[in-house]
Amino acid sequence: MISPRVFIVIPVHNRLSFTRACLSSLLASPLESRATIVIVDDGSTDGTGEALAREFPEAVVLRGDGSLWWTGAMNVGVAWVLARAGEDDVVVSLNNDTIPPPEYVERLLHAHAAAPRALIGSLALSAADRKTVVDGGVTIRWATAKYRWKGHGDAWRIGTPGTTPDLRPVDVLSGCGTLIPVCAFRSLGPYDERHLRHYAADYEFARRARRAGYGLFVDWASPLYLREAETGLHAAVSGAGVRGLMRSFWDIRSANDFRNRWRFAILACPSWAVLTYIPCDYARVIIGSLRRYRTSV
Repeated sequence: MISPRVFIVIPVHNRLSFTRACLSSLLASPLESRATIVIVDDGSTDGTGEALAREFPEAVVLRGDGSLWWTGAMNVGVAWVLARAGEDDVVVSLNNDTIPPPEYVERLLHAHAAAPRALIGSLALSAADRKTVVDGGVTIRWATAKYRWKGHGDAWRIGTPGTTPDLRPVDVLSGCGTLIPVCAFRSLGPYDERHLRHYAADYEFARRARRAGYGLFVDWASPLYLREAETGLHAAVSGAGVRGLMRSFWDIRSANDFRNRWRFAILACPSWAVLTYIPCDYARVIIGSLRRYRTSV
């Protein structure tokens, strides 16, 4: 069996120090020679593009003008990959607020070998202590819009680290450390840039892949360290008081954005659950945001 080439696509906007740390860790991988790192710098103003081109000549740096957001930046990177990749190659979507351990790519490839027709996410551990589970995979009760992050807050335990995957089924996958076969992009198309410019395009693509017969798993043997305070994994409440809280419900930069959540529901929710999912989802966002707001003041 020919080992696939790995194309790691990382969309960035500023936060140069995070990107440096992420790339340094990736380049320490024993499989670095088989991996191509593609950075899509969407209009950074902190010199990210210039610094990366100078400090990491191994990486491909593509440029945007600041209007791509997450989805557009990922699509630019994936388009670059598709023009060069073979059918058996894979894409790994990654965020720059992560720190991949040196064996990270190798472990994901072992998981891919065990489930070649699947999208495989990573176990997200807190970068603060490298053992607390932030996200072990998401399951959804569609009728009530109840999301459950497996293992959240638990201490991660694994036996002897090795090559045996620990694949656990999930309902969606984030863009933060997910392996996607190139053939999935060729058959399904890119992320939905038209409807989901920043949040939820990763979840929607995973749902599309599920409908096309791909498996969705998180490999608990492929940990990835996540700077939890910097990620958009959970909806954050703005620090700008009540006005900031209200603005978060209509801001593309916020996971609270009602318009984005509506579009995701229409595109990804099972048809039988749409009528209950949307009001339940909105209610959960409002109540959860109010609780976080009250504890922050």
